[in-house]
Amino acid sequence: MEKKIAILLSTIPEWGGGHQYAMTLAECLKELTGSGFELIALCTNKFWHIWCENNNVAHFMVGEITGKQINWNLMFPTLSRIYNTYRTELGKIVKREKIDALFISTQSYFPNLQTKMIAPVHDLMHRYENAFPEVRDDYRFREKMFKCEAKYADCLLTDSELGRQQFIESYSDYMRGNLPHIVSLPFIVPPHVGEIKEAYISVPDKYVFYPAQFWKHKNHINLIKAVQLLKSDVDDIHLILVGSEKNCFQEIKKYIMDNGLEKNITTLGFVSDGNIAYLYKHAVALVMPSYFGPTNIPPLEAMALGCPAIVSSKYAMPEQVGDAGLLFNPDSPEEIAECIRRVWTDENLRKSMVRKGYQRIRERDKEYFKCRLLKIVESCLHSA
Repeated sequence: MEKKIAILLSTIPEWGGGHQYAMTLAECLKELTGSGFELIALCTNKFWHIWCENNNVAHFMVGEITGKQINWNLMFPTLSRIYNTYRTELGKIVKREKIDALFISTQSYFPNLQTKMIAPVHDLMHRYENAFPEVRDDYRFREKMFKCEAKYADCLLTDSELGRQQFIESYSDYMRGNLPHIVSLPFIVPPHVGEIKEAYISVPDKYVFYPAQFWKHKNHINLIKAVQLLKSDVDDIHLILVGSEKNCFQEIKKYIMDNGLEKNITTLGFVSDGNIAYLYKHAVALVMPSYFGPTNIPPLEAMALGCPAIVSSKYAMPEQVGDAGLLFNPDSPEEIAECIRRVWTDENLRKSMVRKGYQRIRERDKEYFKCRLLKIVESCLHSA
């Protein structure tokens, strides 16, 4: 008899990498349906309702998990499990449909339910990069969330072995014996990326590219300083920035204007997937100076679409790109500038990076991810 797997889908496209990861999980689980389990989606917004309709995935609409619930989860474990199971919309559906395991598709509020649960841990940067306000200000929430995962999850998915070690180091006091099982499941290129039809967008003929929300940790300022350093001897240097115009956007825009870089840097705001594909395919390189990891999705997208990847040397990023990418210290505009200069001026280097990038992507493709995911699901379903 087939088991029932549910996936809680609560992201929106504007969330960037977190949404891309949720898409990967949903698409791969959909394709694995019939491999001993049936898939049901639990959607919190219209985006996922439409996705389920278009992909013939059985689904229910549910409300978001609240902050009040997560406090109860930690303070009153037994009472919260009873309440969440019998009184919440999510719990009632899980019980009524006899769900054997519930996937949480992004790191967020974590429920305490009477079913097996699997969840991702994207990063613990509130502990390891506490200088940044976007995680420092969110410290208490993140701690509650990850403590809940340590206490109630049956399996956690990290993006790297380093991510696995960091979780154990941070939350071993909350884990139950050998639970949760913490499994390294590296990010892959979101499956739909290769299927996106590129859509033309007006940009210079030659440019480097950085798609990222305008958070402090994304380190736009040091990248802009690198462009400023290059401006004197690379006449046509140009940087394209893509991301929703919020968070630190106004500060970054002011820095560009105050330093007379308007002709060298273009900000495009939030653009379509087709535009993103076009920008990757026609860029000299992706440049990603982020302080956060352990790994990130844009370098994978770049390598898959034939774009050389220049990335920060932080955490597991070197492991992610291997010899296909160039690495720099994200605190050094000079190192960032030198990496850009090398790729900008050396066509043979670019070709070599593209070739190695394609090979890197083939080593960990969608079939690899699906095979690993299926083993994780089977292990979770059949564990005591």
